[in-house]
Amino acid sequence: MENSSAIIILFIFIVGISILGAIPGMKHKMNSESWAVGDRNFGRWLNWFIMAGEVYTAFAFLGASGWAYAKGGPSFYILGYGSLAYMVGYYILPKICVYGHSHLLVTQGDLVEYLYNSRPLGILVSCIGVAFLLPYLQLQLTALGLIVEVASLGGISRITAMLIAFVMVAAFVFLSGLKGVASTALIKDIAMMLAMLFFGIYLPFHYFGGVGEMFAKIEAINPTYLIFPGSTNVLDVGWAMSTLCVMAAGFYMWPHFTTNTFSAKDPDVPRHNAVWLPVYHLLLICPMLVGFTALLVYINNPLPVADMAFLYLVKDTFPVWVLGIVGGAGALACMIPAADLLLSTSLLISRNIYIKGFRGGDENVSPEHMKQAARYFILVLTAIALYLSIFHANLLVNLLLTGYSGVTQFFPLIVFGMFWPKSSKLGAICGLLVGEFLVFYLMLNKMDPFPLMGIHFNAGFVALVCNFIVFIAVSLLTKEGKTRLQ
Repeated sequence: MENSSAIIILFIFIVGISILGAIPGMKHKMNSESWAVGDRNFGRWLNWFIMAGEVYTAFAFLGASGWAYAKGGPSFYILGYGSLAYMVGYYILPKICVYGHSHLLVTQGDLVEYLYNSRPLGILVSCIGVAFLLPYLQLQLTALGLIVEVASLGGISRITAMLIAFVMVAAFVFLSGLKGVASTALIKDIAMMLAMLFFGIYLPFHYFGGVGEMFAKIEAINPTYLIFPGSTNVLDVGWAMSTLCVMAAGFYMWPHFTTNTFSAKDPDVPRHNAVWLPVYHLLLICPMLVGFTALLVYINNPLPVADMAFLYLVKDTFPVWVLGIVGGAGALACMIPAADLLLSTSLLISRNIYIKGFRGGDENVSPEHMKQAARYFILVLTAIALYLSIFHANLLVNLLLTGYSGVTQFFPLIVFGMFWPKSSKLGAICGLLVGEFLVFYLMLNKMDPFPLMGIHFNAGFVALVCNFIVFIAVSLLTKEGKTRLQ
């Protein structure tokens, strides 16, 4: 059977990483602090790997190569947003870490509640966070199914792969929490870095004799493909600049990054990561090179799904067992982020929405009860995410950009809440509601990118600018001062 070796390798990757993730929970009985935030003692490199594990996901394997293959020049925004985001993280993550340690915060909702001394605002932010985490979780599952289906040459169906892998992910997160995610992130990131580096360099040389020769061929065929707007009509320079702003601001606004930051043992850990994570980001050029290679290889036989450019090229170039290894690495790139997303989403629902919203607050509920509630919400979320992934799959990068536009609206209320003494609760609420309304309105009405005076802007950027203006104006007009302790 031609695909048996690939299926065996995929099985080893998926089952092996699930067992590794379950070990911390099987070896030690975890209290709520250990399960949710890893006892807040993750060192520099352990925290580096868990942060990298959530940044470099299925998008790195599939989205980057797919965009390079399908859109050309606009894909270069991928190389820019991380550099800007890490500069933002260098200043805001250490402060988030200090707040988490000082006040035993667990979730992003806890942080917002503390900053504005407002439990309703913390609950509101948690509800919005859950709404945008679900598409991100769906992204990982959809990608996982596609990767395994292609890598197994159809031997394992997309739905079967999602069911098996995600049940295993839910099991080890249920048992081990954040320590399970951390213990598996190391393997996932090493596998991803090696795969991206090797194939990104080898494939252009294999087919064209080098990267320069590959770009020369693309330019000869289509001189405008490698510049904005590439093969599109609207993804111009204005779109690229505004998208860079949105993704840099929204990068660390995903709720799971707040919980991961609370796991660091001191503020120097996230500061260290902001300096060294760009090394990983440089490797994103590699899947883009694979996508450009695929453009030329399949120029007379276009691929049915752009996001599969990486896997199709490997499948048509190497023996089946190599495809199994790439597919296994890609599966890990989906499973580990999905594990952290499951954990963070369950904590937001159980701690901020269920306990603080319906049970009167965590002071009325034991830490053990909170942990058990979060565990059982993992099972509910698993079912919801599987349903969305099976019946509502969409283009991967569009899902991610939609999520970014939504969570980016948290940026003014969190950053101003930490650094601007005049920020007010009313300003935070008004700015957030305006920003989120515009995100939904523009997205639902197909107004992304948003045209303005002949230039196209990312819809999330338009919403963020309005969010900032409303936040600042209302805060300056509001005499309410912060009531929390600084």
